[in-house]
Amino acid sequence: MADKAITVDVPEDRVPEFYLWFAAFLASEPGAPVPGGRPGPGRGGPFGPGGGEPGHRRRRGWVPPVEDAAAWTADDTAEAAWLYGKLAPPARALFDALLAAPGTRIAGNDLAARLGLEKGAHGVAGILAWPGRYCRKLGRVMPVSTAGRDDGGTDYYMEPEVAAVFAAAVSAR
Repeated sequence: MADKAITVDVPEDRVPEFYLWFAAFLASEPGAPVPGGRPGPGRGGPFGPGGGEPGHRRRRGWVPPVEDAAAWTADDTAEAAWLYGKLAPPARALFDALLAAPGTRIAGNDLAARLGLEKGAHGVAGILAWPGRYCRKLGRVMPVSTAGRDDGGTDYYMEPEVAAVFAAAVSAR
């Protein structure tokens, strides 16, 4: 089935949240309910309230639901190589930037400037939609983590253990 271009208005401060929800939508099977249902505070979905489970809001960062997804391990280099090979050039550049500084939180606006993204930090969030779908196919959590910033922005980073898996996969290519 062909894709259909759809344009929706999203409050500017909720664009990263929308992209995470959209990644979950793309990862779900056609006709299946979207993981977490409708997004939004107070609705109990992946972006609603919670007390420590995946899918709750933590300051301004979001913890995507991971229900049946496994963490990346040193035994996952083949899967990491497959995922890295599927990445579009902007996503690969994002992964490369995070791999170059394992565990270091990088502001979305800084990443956008490094990657030359016209949409700024929102473009960084958008780049992660397809990698999220591929991770779902692999049954793995997203290798890129996010954290809210005091200024309302989002930091992106890759945990050192996860970065080591992807660094090994990239060097083996």
